[in-house]
Amino acid sequence: MEPKQIVDTIIEVLVSAYGNLGYMDFKLHLIEPNSKEDVFIVKYSFIPRDTERKRLFYETRIDIKNKSNFATKEIKESDL
Repeated sequence: MEPKQIVDTIIEVLVSAYGNLGYMDFKLHLIEPNSKEDVFIVKYSFIPRDTERKRLFYETRIDIKNKSNFATKEIKESDL
């Protein structure tokens, strides 16, 4: 799979989980392959619409073949 297809699939999965990412100051910080084929570790952050504008940081494992996410956890900015 081409890198652009990987990024597009990751964004598609995240949009399906969070909705329109443009309104939340969304940033992708890291995309790296996991040891498991078709699974990528994605680190990203955003500012939720309904909070005091505090940026939240997450790490998610995304299966780009099945277009699903699993093992999402909140992380600290220093974990990026």
